[in-house]
Amino acid sequence: MSSNGSSISEKPKGVESDSSPGPIKPIGTPHVSSNHSIGDLHSKRDKGEASVTSGLTKLSGKTAVSSGVLIGVPMSKNPNGAIIHSTKAGVSSGVRGKSVVSSRVRGKAIVSAEVVAFKDVKYGPHDGELRFRLIHFWEARNVVSKVLIGLEMLLIDQEETVIQGFIPAGRIDTYLPHMRAGGLYRLNSFFGSHNKNLYRVAEPSFTITFSSTSDLSNLTDSPVCFLEDRFRIHGYEEFDAACDLRGDLYDYVGHIKLVNGQVLSDSLMLDDAEMASSRRVLLHVQTHDGPVMKLYLWDKAASDFSEKFKAFGGTARVVLVTTLNPKRFGGALALSSMTPSRVFLDKDVQTTEEYLTCKILKDLKKEFGCNGTLVANTIIAYK
Repeated sequence: MSSNGSSISEKPKGVESDSSPGPIKPIGTPHVSSNHSIGDLHSKRDKGEASVTSGLTKLSGKTAVSSGVLIGVPMSKNPNGAIIHSTKAGVSSGVRGKSVVSSRVRGKAIVSAEVVAFKDVKYGPHDGELRFRLIHFWEARNVVSKVLIGLEMLLIDQEETVIQGFIPAGRIDTYLPHMRAGGLYRLNSFFGSHNKNLYRVAEPSFTITFSSTSDLSNLTDSPVCFLEDRFRIHGYEEFDAACDLRGDLYDYVGHIKLVNGQVLSDSLMLDDAEMASSRRVLLHVQTHDGPVMKLYLWDKAASDFSEKFKAFGGTARVVLVTTLNPKRFGGALALSSMTPSRVFLDKDVQTTEEYLTCKILKDLKKEFGCNGTLVANTIIAYK
């Protein structure tokens, strides 16, 4: 039971349920709801200000990480042991030519404010300016009633800090038409809310909440490079320690052993009818020589995997899935996708490409022994 009164129900046969993120509507699956503490954000607006309509919002555009010039960034470990994988992007000019998006009364000018880093956000109202890349966004709904609570986001600033963002349902129509995954933005005036304790997708203790005085605009011609994404990779041991705690949701990267019980081969085809019925894809995955785990992909994550797997001609070998919930079924550790989960294969992002190269190199060494020249030439030819 989350702090806002919504509970997290489970899938049949004991598998954790999750909802559909991004542009796809849910298909009867419970959703992980948001429990942000928004403080005094629901105060009355200035007289004469038009109210923002609420209701079901369709998310437009793909929620995949935006493209850019990839520059390798060394992996590092944060204090809690999670490996952080980052991807650099070239300087982006954002979405040009669009006007400022604001929930204020028209005619008010935006006053230039001091730039605030995510690490400096505290509880309460802020008049400063945030500059960030919008990594991903998804709908948050009440688990039982399916009522739209708001729009949750994953943001990254110039200091490479990832934080969660939140737009209440009544303000989604104001901002969503001007938002795209991968875009660069500036936000003037916001509220620092307490981050939820269950199923957290970012480490900071506070969430960036769009208030009635918030102004969102495109960040153009930024002299600062913003990362495209930042992954919090966990291995078997870390997931095992966090099993069934319903705490932070971490990311996984490894190679695929089985897809719905089938061994990988060039002729492997996914059964669309079976996936439509079960609304899931079951993978058996392994990180290097570690233990094999079951990875359940539900709803949007399942359909994303199916589309990408087919696009790769059924030859994809490496998978990265974000925001996974570790659970134990029949005594065995398994990972389950959640509402904000995203799926990447083989060369989709730098992290999967590096893992794929490492796996190819290792497999070739096993097959050809220490013939370094042959291995190196094969890697170059593959790239």
